[in-house]
Amino acid sequence: MTWVGKLLLVVVFILALGWMWLTATVFVTRTNWKTDREEYKKVYNEAVKARVAEQDSYKLEKDALERQLLAERTANKGLAEQVADLQGKNAVVVNRLADLEQAYKKVNLHETLLQAQLDALVAEAAQIRKRNDALEDERVRLVVAKENAEKERQAFDNIAKQATSDKALAEAKVESLTIALNELKSTGGSAGATVRRSFDKPPAALPEGVRGTVTAYRDGYVELSIGIDAGLSIGAVLDVFRTEGKGQYLGTVTIERVYPKEAVAKFKPSDPLRTINKLRPEELPKVGDIVGRIGSLGAVSMKP
Repeated sequence: MTWVGKLLLVVVFILALGWMWLTATVFVTRTNWKTDREEYKKVYNEAVKARVAEQDSYKLEKDALERQLLAERTANKGLAEQVADLQGKNAVVVNRLADLEQAYKKVNLHETLLQAQLDALVAEAAQIRKRNDALEDERVRLVVAKENAEKERQAFDNIAKQATSDKALAEAKVESLTIALNELKSTGGSAGATVRRSFDKPPAALPEGVRGTVTAYRDGYVELSIGIDAGLSIGAVLDVFRTEGKGQYLGTVTIERVYPKEAVAKFKPSDPLRTINKLRPEELPKVGDIVGRIGSLGAVSMKP
């Protein structure tokens, strides 16, 4: 085969291939057009349905809007009437506001005057408060001074009372010593004569149920809360006992000096073998202990 024949063969082969490609393309294109047509038809039908539904919805919405518009027009008419009424009332309010502004100016002026008066009163109140503080400080100082003075007075009263008690006890001791000295002088120093003289002057009998308390004690002498008014006399003997705790019998006291409301007596321990100097502090008389005759006082809770 010549080269021309080969060339024609190649050309024919190429044209055959082109024809085959063109045929396949036309077939595919025709097939795609049919599918697209069916899809377009389906979409068109759905669009028509949606359009119909949209038109129905639009008609319903249009009817609702028309009714709403009618209602709004009716309401607008009522609002217009209210606006006209409010405009009339507003004119009244404006006039009233003008009157109130005039009144406010007057009130403002009055308020200014009142504020000035208030400031003056506040200043005066501050001065009064300052004076009150000063007076309160002075009152506190005076109260403290009064309390201190009261404490000093009580201390002086206690000292005076103690001094009076000490004086009474000392006078009783002096009187006792004076009596003893006089007896010694009158008997020439004979102890037997002194004893006889003491028996020659017996004390007056004590009243039934006589009772008192110890108000002071010092150096063997006690001061009693009872005296002549209770029937005491010089030389009378009373028992001393304590009712605190289980009770305690302390001894006796002999009246050596007596006054209308009080008396001074010499203490004698319950144990004759022990002197006052050998007694413990709790065995000595103290303020508040009871004096009287045990037999005439009835049942007394004490431990002898």
